[in-house]
Amino acid sequence: MSTVADLYETANTAASKGCGCSYELYVQKLTREIDQTASRLAPDQAAALQDYARQKGDYAPDVDDFHLEGFCCHGIEYGCCPAGCEVPGNEEWDSQEDEEAVRIALNQMIMAEIEEEAKQARLVAIAARDARVLDRIGMIRRRVAA
Repeated sequence: MSTVADLYETANTAASKGCGCSYELYVQKLTREIDQTASRLAPDQAAALQDYARQKGDYAPDVDDFHLEGFCCHGIEYGCCPAGCEVPGNEEWDSQEDEEAVRIALNQMIMAEIEEEAKQARLVAIAARDARVLDRIGMIRRRVAA
């Protein structure tokens, strides 16, 4: 059985991959990892993991509701983001609703990317489990044949 600290470190390692230099993106990914891990635990263990993550300081379940002016959804200044996020020009924005729609669309793209990474991780875990099952079947067949 893994300890809360081990579960946190596993989530931390997974969140660190692909977040570059953006602390905000790291916090988004870590929060998602912690929440996904907690969803697979018993309620008391899930609460302990989330409390431990809050104590560490980088767990922010309300992170999706937060946005700094002048920064893209990755937490990087407009024009500096490797994803190509640029400062919206005056001619591009007719209203605050347009700006909010673009922010929502960008956030959805990021979340889709994170979900795809999680899907790939699940597929890797399934493949590893299947390999262990096939190894056990092979061992049983060898014992029966002997």
